[in-house]
Amino acid sequence: MSGQAGGFALPPRETLVRVAATLALSTAGGALFALIGLPAAWISGGMLFVAASSLGGFHTEIPSGLRNIIFLVLGVISGTGVTPATLNEVSSWPVSFFALAITVILVTVGSYLLLVRMFRWDRHSALFAALPGALSFVLAAAEMTSADLRRVAIAQSLRLIILLEALPLAAFLAGVHPSAVGARGVASVDWGELFLLFAAGAVCGFLLYKLRIPGGQMLGGLLAAAVLCVSGVVETAIPAFILIPSLIGIGAIAGCRLRPEDRPLLPKILTAAGAAFAIAVVISAIGAAITSVILDISLLQTFMAFAPGALEALTILAFTMNVDPAYVAAHHVVRFAALAFAVPLLARWLMRQEGHAAPDPEEPWERGRSERGKKT
Repeated sequence: MSGQAGGFALPPRETLVRVAATLALSTAGGALFALIGLPAAWISGGMLFVAASSLGGFHTEIPSGLRNIIFLVLGVISGTGVTPATLNEVSSWPVSFFALAITVILVTVGSYLLLVRMFRWDRHSALFAALPGALSFVLAAAEMTSADLRRVAIAQSLRLIILLEALPLAAFLAGVHPSAVGARGVASVDWGELFLLFAAGAVCGFLLYKLRIPGGQMLGGLLAAAVLCVSGVVETAIPAFILIPSLIGIGAIAGCRLRPEDRPLLPKILTAAGAAFAIAVVISAIGAAITSVILDISLLQTFMAFAPGALEALTILAFTMNVDPAYVAAHHVVRFAALAFAVPLLARWLMRQEGHAAPDPEEPWERGRSERGKKT
């Protein structure tokens, strides 16, 4: 009966300790970066401390249930940064989506060629490591081929960590200061409106999650909050005691991508992954710059939308740096959806090239069920 109350099973004490320690590390890193005065300090500082601790041998952990709550809250927070001016820009988004598609193709080809020709990676590992985003789909598809899964996962994780550390620093050097956090940060807190925001966000986030929309919890919260704010129904600010812990949470989630067992592989992968990241950033920056000129919108906004990173992390990063989160989120969703559709097809094509048959989707379930039957 230990760890249970009224039929509700509490996580083991060891898990609770690891989660608390992970959040404490993220808090310490974020506080240090905030003290220095860096933009997005609670995200980048927290992520760096957690990632370093992970590689140092500490088993960091953020359970899936807590991750879902953090993503939902971050979505609502991001939605409050959407303004009526966003509606005026929506008509130009198809042009931006087309430029994004060209950029994603060029990023993938450029990174792939670099990894294969300069660093002598095998073709399959290089291809999946070069794809900009959609890590869950990339790893699931890579498992169907002869690609080195750990190499792909580490390269993809390193790209995200480098991006989230470098982007706030670059913005700081360019004159973006942490005082520009949230367009509604000067408004007063209305507790009734705050409840409405999170209630609507929870409902919308749950629906999109059930529909298997990429980043459903966060996008649902963003969509609900954006509608309420743009329509004028809600004008409240997000208080710091909600905002800062949420940023600490996303920093911890990103930092947990690396594990202690990845440490021996890092020296072999870091140079190649860093070079591929540099290629991806240069190509993304060129695509973003061209789009910025054509559509007459901020280069920082287009670059954050085109950057080869994760949906949730870059959306809230856009909010903290006073960039339109709806524009950024929309582009990352489009890229994610395109990759989610293309990657399984790509994996099957590679398997045909290898002369293997695609695995039966029922086989893992049948094997797991038979093994569980033997144990019982």
